[in-house]
Amino acid sequence: MTQLNQPSSDDDPNPHADKYNDPRVQITRRGILMGVAVLVVASITAGLSIYARKTPLVETTKFWGPETITALQLGERIQLFPRGGDDFPRVELTTTPGLGHLRRALLDERNFDWDSVESESVASLWTADQNASDDAEAKEVPSSVQLRLTDPTAHRFDTVEIDIDLAGGWVGPSDGSQRVRINDYVQPKLRNYFKTVVNFKQRRYDDRD
Repeated sequence: MTQLNQPSSDDDPNPHADKYNDPRVQITRRGILMGVAVLVVASITAGLSIYARKTPLVETTKFWGPETITALQLGERIQLFPRGGDDFPRVELTTTPGLGHLRRALLDERNFDWDSVESESVASLWTADQNASDDAEAKEVPSSVQLRLTDPTAHRFDTVEIDIDLAGGWVGPSDGSQRVRINDYVQPKLRNYFKTVVNFKQRRYDDRD
């Protein structure tokens, strides 16, 4: 005889309770430890990745000072001017491709020879006739330039000016207080970058109506 007070399967508030007690599904101490190990390894890997991508700034902050570091990191407007014996139209670098690489080149402490720091200006390396060359290719490559960084909207820093001697690979603040040499790996990259932007600007200037 059927018992009328026994609930049917449709009335069971937890019809899948049997699956929770499936003996084939077991949570063991070993499984928990493996899960924790996976999380720890993932956390360490993520931390190392972030650290590896972080630009080392200890030595560059000592050299440039906090204001110039802020300007290189966040500067809204960056302009390029000729210095020494160079002569080319002012270049707006703010939206040019590769600007991020230029910022990192001047920020990353690994890009400099810190044994070369001197209490001399970059400008003292320049002479009026340093660019007097019959080599057409040499004339296309600027050898003495100045970066001017400003922040007209947020005003997070005053105007920052950096002199760069591309011929010898020296950089320093335009106030002439000191200079340091860029390492041999980064020097050609900077020369190629400035050659590209200056010649592109010059072609646009020459082709103007």
